[in-house]
Amino acid sequence: MAEWLWLSFAGRITLSCGLFAMGALAWRLWPEKWALRRQWMLLFALAIAARALVWELPPSDDVNRYLWEGRLIRSGISPYAQTADSLASMRDAAWDGMNHRDMFTVYPPLAELSFAVLGGIAYAPWIYKLAFTLADLAVLPLLAALGGRLRWLALYAVNPVVVLSFAGEAHFDSLMVLATVAAVLFAQQRRPALAWTALGLAVQFKLVAILLVPAFWIHFEARGRRASWAFVLAAVLPALPFVTSAPQWIRGLADFGGTTSGNGSLHFLLELVCGGKAIPSALCAVVLLVSTLWIARKVQPLGLAALWTCFAFLLCAPTVTFWYATWVLPFAVLHRSRAAWVLSALSILYYAAWQHRAQTGNWLHPLWAQAALWVPVIWFLYRDTRLTLLYPALRRISGNGDARDERP
Repeated sequence: MAEWLWLSFAGRITLSCGLFAMGALAWRLWPEKWALRRQWMLLFALAIAARALVWELPPSDDVNRYLWEGRLIRSGISPYAQTADSLASMRDAAWDGMNHRDMFTVYPPLAELSFAVLGGIAYAPWIYKLAFTLADLAVLPLLAALGGRLRWLALYAVNPVVVLSFAGEAHFDSLMVLATVAAVLFAQQRRPALAWTALGLAVQFKLVAILLVPAFWIHFEARGRRASWAFVLAAVLPALPFVTSAPQWIRGLADFGGTTSGNGSLHFLLELVCGGKAIPSALCAVVLLVSTLWIARKVQPLGLAALWTCFAFLLCAPTVTFWYATWVLPFAVLHRSRAAWVLSALSILYYAAWQHRAQTGNWLHPLWAQAALWVPVIWFLYRDTRLTLLYPALRRISGNGDARDERP
């Protein structure tokens, strides 16, 4: 039974539906009249119970790379200098379980250093599950400080994407999510140096966070922009130990972004039209750049701009995994994005590739699963866009109020 629940597509669907039902029930019946302390105790009890439910789930095979590349660093070897296939003397059980051993690593330096520290504590997957789950739980009080109501935090705390990604599969995206939410909070509190530092750390965990730089730059006035030196320090210092192998890291990023794809939306459609990956990747990069700059200029507050920027990346990315949905969910708590909640509900369809592999031997996302995921998400994103931009614009034209009164 446990193997079916953990390792089959039908089992993942069942587990996801159960967690969603748990969250919906908590949202519907949330005891807002309770004392605040009791509400927080209930919130963390639900969050911990949900994570305990999936704790025995086998971690992602990405964890093998965390273990092995952290071991390289502790041995004085740069994980960027060569592919895993070329280091026969360092092979072990983690190496055997790695994917893409023929490609250079793509993880940023601070992420790699985190892998090394955690692997030094215990050379086992559970240490990563524990660390990334704690980072995930630490997001909850930050969202509350940003104005998130506990009712909505409960929906986030037991969301199947969040629970499965971190406590279940041990993906390290929770480190980036924590740093990004902290950056938005510090910006709201008008503490620009801390905001830029947190954003720099987010970039060092996941490079996608660099797309938020324009939004932060426009959010701050001159004094806040002068504090961007903190971003430079936070983004550069962790990379200094690996500066000599930077070309290999860049090559790894180029190989991963330019030669792999799966479960995408816009990129997938362009692949069908163009018949290759190079032109779709270039076109999507242009669309993403233009969208990021437009969002930075037009969308306020900063948390909403972060939400839309992450969505822009997801729509343009060649590869969209199940756990990428965790990037938008914290800001959905604050801005009630229907598209984000729909994305979290349907992202489980990513694992339809398991079923396809069992039937054909090939890892491929079926067309029906991609359509079932992206058509509703794009529809609700369109509806959210109308609520966020069109209606406030009409109010400004008619002189009936400030658009900021209409924040979702």
